[in-house]
Amino acid sequence: MRLIFSIAFLGLIVSLKCMAQVSFGANYLGGKVMLHTSKIHIQAPNYSQALELSYQRQSQGNQYWHKRYGYPETSFNMALVHYGGSELGTAIGIYPAIQFSLLKTLKMIFFFRIGGGLAFATQRWNRLPYSDSMNNILGSRINNFTMIQLGGKMNISPHWSIRAGLHFFHISNAAARQPNYGINTSGFFIGSAYCPQHHSTTITNNFKGSSPYKKFILGATASISFAEDKVTDGPIYPNYTFGILSGWHWREKFRSSIGLDAAFSEKMRSFYKNNYLFPGKEKSQAWRYSVFLAHEFLWGRVGLPLQLGYYLNKPLGGEPIYQKVGLNYHFIRNLHNHKLGDAYLMLQLKTHYASAEYLEMGLGVLF
Repeated sequence: MRLIFSIAFLGLIVSLKCMAQVSFGANYLGGKVMLHTSKIHIQAPNYSQALELSYQRQSQGNQYWHKRYGYPETSFNMALVHYGGSELGTAIGIYPAIQFSLLKTLKMIFFFRIGGGLAFATQRWNRLPYSDSMNNILGSRINNFTMIQLGGKMNISPHWSIRAGLHFFHISNAAARQPNYGINTSGFFIGSAYCPQHHSTTITNNFKGSSPYKKFILGATASISFAEDKVTDGPIYPNYTFGILSGWHWREKFRSSIGLDAAFSEKMRSFYKNNYLFPGKEKSQAWRYSVFLAHEFLWGRVGLPLQLGYYLNKPLGGEPIYQKVGLNYHFIRNLHNHKLGDAYLMLQLKTHYASAEYLEMGLGVLF
């Protein structure tokens, strides 16, 4: 066992020497839970706090997208959250993040940072009598986690930096389980980071290759999602979505596209069957069709997709417009090939304005 730890420690030292601009940071977050709807039964605690631990890496210009985005900093993070009251308990968030420089001076860097991942919450709504049935803010222990920060960073020595600013983070389960009002927390943060090598003041563009993108593309997507009925502890229905799209890459960091989506709702089919609607045609009537515009911000193999769609039919009424936001991982990246050039995993949240419908998991291909 001692030999294993020694080998792991030596591996860490070697990796640090091979990776310039790696740093380890810690931030203290203080603030307050924001109750954004009167439907939430509990009262917000007086004060909430969190400890954020980060493994950070400054881009060095050896990828085509580094210069395009102003040499951003990427990180892998853990947030230990204490909401300040027994009703909400605590949470642990694990998430990657990317930090963009908004303004640079001789001594300061002002930045915008955004990240997302998974969170485990110790408290959730439960119908059983031994639990706190007033806590109707979360319906599950496993949730998604989103962190947004706006702040400034100052290098105070060759190895140490300090940072401070404002934060907002959100926990919810994307309507997979009810209730799903989510927990929004905002406030300030202050922290520091240690760089084992030293902070570099200049970055040169070392990328010598060409862009991996071809300009015009065709594609297809397929995804599945699950959502609980509006009744708490009710049935969980699957949804299946298929799409086709046509798009184009521009400036080596964006992908815009237009397309068509067809979404099958098992909840709709069950509703028709239980209410004797469209007998014999329940499946064909449970499809929703839509047109959409989409835009994806690309950072190498990682993409942040945004989508705005308009329903061509509304079997059960509701809003005519929907939105999607999420994360794509492009595990095949060879768009100079005229055959299959790109394949990616999708994780997207579908909403109608501020109301989440479900979280999609799927696969996309581009030709």
